[in-house]
Amino acid sequence: MKDDSDEFNEPYLPARYKEVIRKKKQRRLLNKIGMIALAVVAVVVVYILLSGFFTGSPQQAPSPPLSPTPAVTPLPATVITTTPALTTVKTSIPPTRITAILTEDTSVTTTGTPEPILTARAGTFVTPTGDNSPKITEKQATIIALAAFNDLPAGEMTAELSTSPDFGQVWKYMLRAGTTTEASGLLDADTGTIVTFNRTIYPGGRPQNPVLTSGNARQIADSTISSRNNGILSINMTDSRYVPLVTQSGNVAGSYRFIYSRVVQDYPCDADGFIVSVDAVSGAITEFVQRWQTPDNAFMLAEDLVVPRYDATFTVQYRAKSLYPSSISGLRIISADVRWKDRHDPATIPRPSTIPLAWKIVFDDEIIRAKADPTPAVGWVDAQSGELLEITYQH
Repeated sequence: MKDDSDEFNEPYLPARYKEVIRKKKQRRLLNKIGMIALAVVAVVVVYILLSGFFTGSPQQAPSPPLSPTPAVTPLPATVITTTPALTTVKTSIPPTRITAILTEDTSVTTTGTPEPILTARAGTFVTPTGDNSPKITEKQATIIALAAFNDLPAGEMTAELSTSPDFGQVWKYMLRAGTTTEASGLLDADTGTIVTFNRTIYPGGRPQNPVLTSGNARQIADSTISSRNNGILSINMTDSRYVPLVTQSGNVAGSYRFIYSRVVQDYPCDADGFIVSVDAVSGAITEFVQRWQTPDNAFMLAEDLVVPRYDATFTVQYRAKSLYPSSISGLRIISADVRWKDRHDPATIPRPSTIPLAWKIVFDDEIIRAKADPTPAVGWVDAQSGELLEITYQH
């Protein structure tokens, strides 16, 4: 029961009403603050998830600073061993099976007439202007090339400034021991990155069969790419093969060759990626190619494919018939797969969202197959519009 003092201490009705209103306003304000905080957290989470879809360019592993006038001396010989503990290259997407026909020479050459080549669309590329002098000096180039790979034999390393159709301005280096070329390749004249490397394999004393397994060689190839580039690379091995060394007395143990394609939005690039060959006896690197030239923003948004494989191959066959009508009966489709058409002049930079996703149709005919060194023809069809982008078809 309430006494008179309790009733005296109770607030007057209007005061209690104002207090109730104030508490309701406080609750509404707290609810709004909570909803805003949840929205901010959701936006941050979505941004983090979306940012994971984009991959960065490979960064060259740091190397010690070069002295202005160092003496060029050969490195001491080391032995490369293979163990199951070698680190493999990390990929940002799971490997996918890709069917493709890859040849020893990945470039397609064109000569003569008629003109079966369609030119690139205008406004797709930009040519930078400015100082074209190399940032890497000749002496620096020889030092970098000599230290690029282990177990190089003693010899004289030279470098000559040149222009490559695939890599632009480069230093063409060569390691010679007497009259023999032990190693050679190309070095980017602006960044100092080794873009190609080839080492001579001598057949003398080699066994007939490989000493290393394909798995051992794959570990060495993966580790080589990982050690020469910082960060995570989105790549996928799209081809691997064993290449025996051919001699006059028969084949002996050769090398394993692995091709890795750069992957963008779950589709492989046609040009960007790596090639690594491993000696099947010693485990030494006998070939290395690194190409990573297209900016991330140059690729179009990968949408669902509109043009099916059948329509793409028909478009190429129709164009091929107009070039060589008498050869259409012997035309054979070797492969047809979807990839980014990212090969371009290294002196230019693709504009944003200009690299198309396209069907790459590789084919030949009876005349091409009859050649001593047959080079298949290639046609490109836009995967969204069905437009014939380019065809390289020469007899």
